[in-house]
Amino acid sequence: MEPAEAIVAVAFSGVAIGVLIMIGSTLKRWIDYKHRKLELQAQAHNGSMQARQDDYVELLEERIRVLERIATDRTPDLAMQIEALRDAHQLDERS
Repeated sequence: MEPAEAIVAVAFSGVAIGVLIMIGSTLKRWIDYKHRKLELQAQAHNGSMQARQDDYVELLEERIRVLERIATDRTPDLAMQIEALRDAHQLDERS
């Protein structure tokens, strides 16, 4: 192998290594981007699920307060209040 051929081989190897490093770096950045994008989507989904769960818990707590009030209330119109709650619940289910 002549010196000129060796210089060309070393230069070609250097360029090939540089290109491979650049491709690897770009690929790593792309994978990191996709990973971060998935994390943000998961956080957004979890946030919306948490909001829905909070709303549902608030609704259940309100219904428990009403039931506690009915259970401890000794007034004669208790049956009318229960029927009113049933009617309201049926209207909510239809909506």
